[in-house]
Amino acid sequence: MADLVLDYALLHSLAGSLRELKSKIQFDVETGSRRAVVTSDGTVVDSSQVGNSTLYGTLSAFFSACHTPFKDSMELLDELANTFDSIAKAYFDLDADVAGKVNLDRLRSSVSGWQADTAAYERYLDLKDREITFQYYDKDGNLVDGSVPVWSGDPVPEPGDAPTSIDGTSPVGSNNTTAVLDDDGNVISETTTVTSGDGLTYTETTQFTYRDTDGDGEIDVVDYTSTITHSDGMEEKIEKRTNDDGSFVVTSTTSEGTTTSTVTPKADGGSHQVTVDHEGETTTTDIVVTGPDTGTKTVVDSDGTKTYTGNPKTGEWTLVSEEPAEDDYIPYTTVTI
Repeated sequence: MADLVLDYALLHSLAGSLRELKSKIQFDVETGSRRAVVTSDGTVVDSSQVGNSTLYGTLSAFFSACHTPFKDSMELLDELANTFDSIAKAYFDLDADVAGKVNLDRLRSSVSGWQADTAAYERYLDLKDREITFQYYDKDGNLVDGSVPVWSGDPVPEPGDAPTSIDGTSPVGSNNTTAVLDDDGNVISETTTVTSGDGLTYTETTQFTYRDTDGDGEIDVVDYTSTITHSDGMEEKIEKRTNDDGSFVVTSTTSEGTTTSTVTPKADGGSHQVTVDHEGETTTTDIVVTGPDTGTKTVVDSDGTKTYTGNPKTGEWTLVSEEPAEDDYIPYTTVTI
């Protein structure tokens, strides 16, 4: 099956063209009455200005016949423009989100490289002036002192400042990610801005918190709070909070309400997830690991049950079956005793 490719820049441009066409039609519809003959600036003219009563009557009939269809076309053009624009912005936001995540991974990789270069430079500074001294007998049998430098290679270049900014390589548009690092090189905050060539903009800022839950000096939990301004101007706040038992809750809040997902990971890499959206609809997702790189995913919601097979590690899934929901579908039941 071929991949679906959408040119959201073209859709966004088409939406603008449709709205421009609507404004031109709207001018003609709103500046005259149902049978008025008007000039391009909206001035109503009479038959004497036209100079021919028969021609004036024909023009008047034309304006009358076109008034209602043109007025209806305005609504259809507006609906089509909104549809094109909403699709363009939805796919742009999706690509912008992916671009930001790729940028952050690349930036973290650059920071790791910088840390390795810094360690190598500090090791060089520590060894470059050291010598190993020893004694030996010269050819005349005299005991003499000698030395050799510990560092015999080329000087290690100074790594410079830690990388805190990176430009994206995604074709989604011009995109850049900047970050603030702690003393250990962890990203504690980052901001990604993506701008398309036709005026769409997506901005996301995330604050990270790190926890070592077992005291071994290694980070076990990464939580975050993200603030996103979507291309349609809507603001969204996403928070992830991890519980002591390893389960975590992700909430997404917009002007429409809050969607909450509670995820319980399993030891083998599977998970159980319950999502309640801002309208109260519930979706459960269960991932079961069946092999080193294989598993099943079952999604149950008000529409029915969908079963997938794929790779839990990569998140690549293929739909294998779909069953419609029963009429008395109940996602969960709360019992009060």
